[in-house]
Amino acid sequence: MRSAVERRIDVNFPALEYPMTPATSWRMRAVRSARIALLAVGVAASLGAAAQTGKPVRILVGFPAGGSADALARSLAEVMGKNLGQAFVVDNRPGAGGLIAAQALKSAEPDGNTLLLTNDHTVAILPHTLKNPGFDVAKDFAPVALVSQKGSIALAAHASTKITRLSEIPAWVRQNPGQANFGVPAPGSIPAFAVGLLGKALNIDASAAPYRGGAPMVADLTAGHVPFGVTSASDLLPHHNSQVRILAVSGTERHPELPDVPTFAELSIKGLDVYNAVGVYAPAKTPAAVITRYTEAVRTAMAAEQVKARFRVLGTAPGYGDAAALTQTMQRISDAMGPVIRQSGFQPQ
Repeated sequence: MRSAVERRIDVNFPALEYPMTPATSWRMRAVRSARIALLAVGVAASLGAAAQTGKPVRILVGFPAGGSADALARSLAEVMGKNLGQAFVVDNRPGAGGLIAAQALKSAEPDGNTLLLTNDHTVAILPHTLKNPGFDVAKDFAPVALVSQKGSIALAAHASTKITRLSEIPAWVRQNPGQANFGVPAPGSIPAFAVGLLGKALNIDASAAPYRGGAPMVADLTAGHVPFGVTSASDLLPHHNSQVRILAVSGTERHPELPDVPTFAELSIKGLDVYNAVGVYAPAKTPAAVITRYTEAVRTAMAAEQVKARFRVLGTAPGYGDAAALTQTMQRISDAMGPVIRQSGFQPQ
C-alpha cells in the first residue's frame, strides 16, 4: 500500500509520458525518490510551523522564584493552561522592584503570548520614585484582571532579638547601636517607606536595607543576618513564631491568619493603612478579544479550589476584579502613597 506522501507525489508530480526503457525507469525512480524526500521535508516543516502557533504564554514576574508573586503566578499558570488548552510558563525577571519585567512587557509583541503578574509596587509606586521608569502604565500596559487587593505588609523581628511587641524596638536599638537594619524587598518600595515612618514614630535611627525581592530578604531575616524585616505578610507567615515574630501588619483590620497581631494603626503608626494589590497586565494594543479571554480565564482560575488553597497557604486574600477594577485599585494605592513618598523627602532617582 502506498504511503500518504507517495499518494501526494502522484497528485503533484504525475508520471512523465516517455518510452519506458531501463535508463528512463532508473531516472524516474531516482526523481520520484528525491521528490518524496523533498515533500517529506516540506510536510515536517509545515508541522513545525503549526506547532509554533501554540507556543507557551509567558507570565513575566519581576521577583525571584520562591516569593509570593511567583507562587501566585505559577498557580494561575497551571490552571489557566488546563482551561485554555495552552501551556503557560512563568518567566522570572527579578530586579529593580519589578522594573525589568515591566520593561520586558512593554517591548513584547501584543499578540497575547506575554503577560505580566505584578504587585502594586511596579505600577503604583515606581512612577513616584523614578524620574524615568521606562514605561507608562496607562500607555504601555493593558489591564487584564485583579487577583488580590487586600494583601498586608508586615514588620517582623528575628527570634534572637527576643522582641515580641513593637514598643520593645527602641530599647533594643539603644542596646545595639548602629544595628537597626530593616530588610525590605526593594528600594523605594512601600516597605522601605514604612521603615521611615517607623523610625519617626519610634524615634529611632532605622535604616532600610533593600533586596531584590521578598524571598531573598526573608532568607536573610530568618538566618539572622538582619534583625528586622518589612515585606508582604504572606512571605513572613511560614516563619512566624519560629525564626521570626510578626509584630504589626498594614491595613484597616487585622490579618485573618494573624488575629493576635495588631495593625500599625492600632499602634499609632499612621500612613500604613494601605493594602497590597496584585494584578495581571498585557502589552498595550493587545486585541480586546484576547484581553477579554484572559480576564475570563483569570476569573475562572481564581474560582478553582487549588488556586484558593494556594492563596490560603500564602496567607493572601484572593480578590478577583476585572480590568477596570485593577486600574481603579492601583490608582487608589498610588493616590494614597504619593503624599507619603513626598513627605518622606525621597528624591526620585
